Formats: sequence, C-alpha cells, structure tokens
Amino acid sequence: MSENFGSPGQIQPLSVGNVVTAGFRIYRSHLKSYFFLALIGYLWSLLPFLFFIPAVIALSWNLRFNNNSLLVWLIVVLIGLIVYFYALGKFLVNAAIISRLAFSELVNQPETVNTARSQVKPRLWMFVLTVLLLLVISFVLLLLFVISLSLLQVLQWIKPLNLILPLINILAFFIVLAAIFWFTARFFIADVLIGIEDNLDPITTISRSWDLSQRNALRIISILSVSLLITMPIQIVIQLLIRGIIEALIHPVLIQQAIPDIMNGSINAILFIAIVYLLILVTAFLVSAVILPFWQAIKAVIYYDLRSRREGLGLKLRDREI
Repeated sequence: MSENFGSPGQIQPLSVGNVVTAGFRIYRSHLKSYFFLALIGYLWSLLPFLFFIPAVIALSWNLRFNNNSLLVWLIVVLIGLIVYFYALGKFLVNAAIISRLAFSELVNQPETVNTARSQVKPRLWMFVLTVLLLLVISFVLLLLFVISLSLLQVLQWIKPLNLILPLINILAFFIVLAAIFWFTARFFIADVLIGIEDNLDPITTISRSWDLSQRNALRIISILSVSLLITMPIQIVIQLLIRGIIEALIHPVLIQQAIPDIMNGSINAILFIAIVYLLILVTAFLVSAVILPFWQAIKAVIYYDLRSRREGLGLKLRDREI
C-alpha cells in the first residue's frame, strides 16, 4: 500500500536526513515495480553488446577470407553507435519513470506505471541529447583542467617555487575533486526534469537544473554522500558474492588461456569470452536493478525539495497538473 508522502504538512523544505529517509520509504513501498522498471532499463543496456559481439565475430571471420574495406567497418561502427544511444535512451526512460512515480507519491497524486511510461517514453531522444550536451560541457571543463595542469608544470622551471610545487599539486587535486562533486550536484536531477516537466529541451533542462540547484549544491552533495554510504556496503558484499559464484562456475585460468586464442583470431575463444562477460553483465545488472530505484527515488525527493525551497511547491506542477 502506498504511504502518504504528500500531505499538506509535508510540503516544506526537508533536511538531509529527511530526504534520504523519504527516498528509502518510497523505495521500500514500491520495490517490486521499481525493480522491474530498473531491470528492463538494464536489459536494454545489453543491446549494444548483442549487436557488437556478433558483428565483430562476423567481421573477424570474414577477414580471414576477404579483405574488409574500411567503409564496412565504419558502417558497422555507425550502426553500433545508433544502437548504443537508443539503448541508453531506453535505460534513461525507465530510470526517469521511477523518479516520476516517486515524485507523484510525494505530491499525493500517484500515477500508474503505464501512465508514467506514456508520458516519458516519447522523450527518449531528449534524454540522449541532454546526456550528450552534458558530455560536451564535461569535455570543455576537462580541457580547461588539462590546460591548467600544463600551466602548473611551467612553474617547475621557477626554482623558488619548486619547494611548494607539491603543495600546489595537492591543492589542485582537491580543487578538481570538489569541482567534480559540485558539477554532479548541479546537474544531478536533469533526467528527473525531463521525466516530469513539459516543454523542455536539452539546453533548458540543463539551465533549469542549474537554477533549481543554485545555493543547494552542498546539500545535494551531503545527500549523495549519505546515500552512497548506505548503498556501498550492500554493493560490495553482493559483488564479492557474484565474483565468487562466477569464479566457481568459470575458472579464471580458462579465461587466461582463451586470450592468446583471441589474438590468433579464434572464433570459439571470442565467443567464450563474450559469453563470460555477458554473464557478468547480466548478474551485475540484477544487482544494479536493486540499487537504481533507491537512487531514482532520492533524485525525486531532491527535486521535490528544491521545488519546495525555490518555488513553494504545492500540488500544481510547473506547467500543468498531474
């Protein structure tokens, strides 16, 4: 039974602990439906592997008898990229559906999975384009960081600064680490925005996330840190169990022996390694499908909290009622 998260007394800014607690309550109350949504999303992530593995095997086999032109390889890579971005979009759609359902619980206007899917599914390529735009922004920031490092290296030629250069490098490391956390916090809810709000494009989505998270980056980082402390031990234990099971089924020596055969173009070796890694991926997806709904619920609560703080969120959404 759904718990009432959206009573009038709860339409107020939340503390860090309340955000995590609310996210966990929603996660616990809808674990089954959220788990299957997450699992479907992760299974879509297998699509690129199911394309590339047969394609590489077929091209490798054909290479032994014919000279494959560069054009054929380029076509395969192009199709593979399209398949990859489509699978990425499907994953993000299912993840955003979880956040939309969680948010609908928070405002006391619950939706069914089918209703939420009908609203979010048409926005598949919007998710992909937003991710690409964020990657471009990240690349630009990374480029600026590399340039800054290059300028720091120039300082080593100034002898008086040699003594403090290690301290400068350590300081630069912590600055970069802080910048990564800050960047993550400012755009953490971008996918939630696409899943809930209307009339957004990649640029307005990023701008909207930037505006909502203004002066709240430290709180979001605190929430993410607490959430990570909750999920990390679970992930470590489960991953160790998975590793033990896989090693019991497939001895690492067999994998090591297959590597030289792969270098010699053995199709059987390639197929063996592909099956091993697919098994690892599927198992990892099952574990991740348990964890992902918790994070998506946390995202929904963060979005709800930011809307409450900045816009006095009531039962009416930004553009329309749900």
